[in-house]
This record gives sequence, structure tokens and C-alpha cells, in this order.
Amino acid sequence: MSEDILSIYRHWLQWCPINEDLAARQKEAVVESARAGRTGKSALEMAYSALVLADHLISAFEWANPLPQPIVCQAGCHVCCFNQVELTPAEALVLGDYVDRYFPPGEKTRLLARITRNLKLKAGKDKKEIAAIRHKLPCPFLRAKKCSVYPVRPLLCRAMHSLNADHCRQEIISPMSHFEFYSHRYEMVLSLIAGLDAGCRALGCQFRALDLARAVRDFLQAESPVEDWIQGKNVFSQM
Repeated sequence: MSEDILSIYRHWLQWCPINEDLAARQKEAVVESARAGRTGKSALEMAYSALVLADHLISAFEWANPLPQPIVCQAGCHVCCFNQVELTPAEALVLGDYVDRYFPPGEKTRLLARITRNLKLKAGKDKKEIAAIRHKLPCPFLRAKKCSVYPVRPLLCRAMHSLNADHCRQEIISPMSHFEFYSHRYEMVLSLIAGLDAGCRALGCQFRALDLARAVRDFLQAESPVEDWIQGKNVFSQM
């Protein structure tokens, strides 16, 4: 895992260490996907396979190990959608491709307007300052209290969950020093992020964490982002 990504997720890593074996297997899967050729299809497969694997690992673990306390998340609960999510370039490609394929022109225009507002509010602020105003920063993909890109939502989104809905609502306004969660979800997801990042770096493709809003903007403004990225070009502006 690159130092940049380690530093970004260090507040999670103190509770959720990386599973080095899972990270190594994900890295190899990324490298293997490019052996048949560096195509747009192989570029998208790198991240999409990690998204599918994350869901599978979490579901399998929780089926085999009944949770002592239920997870309270349900449709319409959207507080975690105010977290300022970061993602790898490979995930950003899958997200951008989904928007390009399934969002009609009018919705793309509205999405870009929401992204512009998000970036303006965050401009010139550090992470602590952004956290203080995150109640004003819903994810650009949040529509009617639902995720409009749920099938391809980033890995970190797949880890987020809560054991107490009241804590979630309080957290968005006033960050809490203690927040209850199950560490296995974050360990699995952060390990996959580590492997995805390492695999992309091994291939000579752009890596390191990106701001979700900025990454989607960059994708939509690029002419051939997927093909350029798999050929080693920098498609996304770094944080």
C-alpha cells in the first residue's frame, strides 16, 4: 500500500490492520488481468472484481459468524453519504464508466453542478476543516436519500455501517471520539484497496487515493479516460 494511501486511512488502520495475504492476492489479480492485453475492458475489470469480492467476503464472513449486535443500516438511511469518500483511480474508472453509460445527459449536467458545489465548498480547506462542514457536503451521487451508483459504489462505501442510528445522526454534526463498528468489514476493504493500489503501481498505472468528486469530474471531462489510464497516463488530478 502506498504511503499516501496509508496516511489517508491511518485513522482506520489503528483498529483494522491490513490482511497482507488478501492484499497480495488482490495485487496479483490486478496484474493478471492485464497480461492478456491493456484494454479498456481489463482496466474496468481490475476494480470491478475487487468490488464483487468485497461484497462476497463480507457476506460470507457474516453468514458464518453471526454478529452479536445487528447492523442498523437500511434503505433511506444516508448519513454515511456525507463522508468525503476517497477511492483509487481504478475505482474511479468504474464509477465514471457507469455514469457515462447509464446517466442521461440532463442528469450528467446536474451531477457536474453538484460536484462543482462540493469542490468549491472544500477549496482551500484541510481535512479537519472539511470534516467540520461535511453536513453541507452530501455525496454528489446521493439522490432522494439513495445512492444513484449503488452497484459500483467505492470499496470504502461497502465497509461503512453502523450499530446505532442515533450515533450516526450525531456524528454528522459533531464527530464522536468513540464510534461502534465491526472491524472485519474495514479490514477486508482496506486490504483490497491496498492490493488494488499496489497492483496498479506495479503496472505503471496512476495510483494513490483520489477525492471522489474531483475524480468523477476529471473522468467526465476527459476524452478517453479508461484507455489513457491503462496505458499509463495520468487521468486524475491528485488531492
